[in-house]
Amino acid sequence: MFLFYISAFALLALFVGSGVVIGSRGGGKKDYSLGGRKAGAAGVTGILLGALVGGASTVGTVQMAYSYGMTAWWFTLGGGIGCLLLGLRFAVPLRSSEVTTIADYLERNYGGSGCGTAIAFTATVSSSIGTFISICAQFLSCIALIRGVLPLPAWAASIAAAVSIWGFIAAGGMKSFSTLGTAKIFLLYIVLVLCAGAACWHGGFVPTAKALGFHPWFNLFGRGILPELGYLASMIVGVFTTQIYIQALAAAKDAAAARAGAFASAVLMPPMGLLGTWVGLSVRASGVEIAPDKVLSWFIMDSFPPLFGGLIWGGVLITVVGCAAGLILGIATNITKNFIPKKLTEKYASKNSMIQQGLVILMIIIAALSGIGGSGSMILEWSFMSMGLRGAGTFFPFVLAVLRPGLLSPPWALASSVGGLAAMLLWAVMGLPQDPLFAGLAASALCVTAGAILGKRRLSL
Repeated sequence: MFLFYISAFALLALFVGSGVVIGSRGGGKKDYSLGGRKAGAAGVTGILLGALVGGASTVGTVQMAYSYGMTAWWFTLGGGIGCLLLGLRFAVPLRSSEVTTIADYLERNYGGSGCGTAIAFTATVSSSIGTFISICAQFLSCIALIRGVLPLPAWAASIAAAVSIWGFIAAGGMKSFSTLGTAKIFLLYIVLVLCAGAACWHGGFVPTAKALGFHPWFNLFGRGILPELGYLASMIVGVFTTQIYIQALAAAKDAAAARAGAFASAVLMPPMGLLGTWVGLSVRASGVEIAPDKVLSWFIMDSFPPLFGGLIWGGVLITVVGCAAGLILGIATNITKNFIPKKLTEKYASKNSMIQQGLVILMIIIAALSGIGGSGSMILEWSFMSMGLRGAGTFFPFVLAVLRPGLLSPPWALASSVGGLAAMLLWAVMGLPQDPLFAGLAASALCVTAGAILGKRRLSL
């Protein structure tokens, strides 16, 4: 096991050190949140997948596949579909707008009668809370990975995760995240292919399928049509309304790079989840009884020689750490640009980067504490809830602002934003059946439809 630990933590130290070196190479304050708007297609892909593919796509996917089967694929499949839709119609106008945050875009398009500011505030709050839940999921994944190979209590594993995440982005910001995000995805593909290959070597598809049966293990709708469609919807609306994903497009050197990066992400993401799902299914078919969140760590240690296994395990940990880093950076940008009064940001412009870095540390501490409390829970459930909360009220106003600017009046856009978020939260609090996201999207869509119809009538008069 000594060789396992040495190789794993040497790989992690290499990535953290590389981030510090890359981040220290010139650039200035603008580089911290946008990388100087110089990212090519590969850089955009690195940011998108660096923030999308993390603990949920690896530890969480294996955990849910081991527990429930193919339903675990919805996270990466839905994320890929979301990136595809971004590339088809949204990447070019978003990059061409030169905005940094979703709230800025909403305020620019609905900036009448004070509604634009209110919509931007609602979007920022829902996106930040939802994204923070996803950060907590990354901590749950880190804790599960670390405790899967080391006999540590949850609090000690959480501290180790916090230090790793802070080190990953301490000096680099978006500049290092873009470069290392690309390397991280390349590394993860190798890791997942090796793990899936080892699973096939141990069992093979046909024996695994016979041992488990089609339903629910190989049925993509094994937990019911509506719950699975809720997972898909949460991923699509979450991709459209999460700051770091839109920030990835804003960091592109031009609109073509933004579009190409979104398309590449759409192609690369779904296979990752499918490989992880296969690992979880193979362990379930083998009859091994283990805590679901520790399945991936156990599988790596059981399937590979210590030195090689440590590199593979370290690659997964880097994926989770990098994802948490990107999400934290996105929230820090959101808060700095949309919660802090503009008068203060203009007066103390030179300190904005310092404020962002302080927010990064604060969020890491709070998320680490949350991770300790939720240790052992189903990681993907946190992630789906996170994505849905971000988009319940923001998705439709944001889509219309991009596709049909001016169609929806500011008051109706505000009603859609607030109504969607309130309906989702109320549905969840009351414990009503089915996914609360459906209630939020229905309320938001109802306001959008009413506003669009009334707007057309007003223009025809």
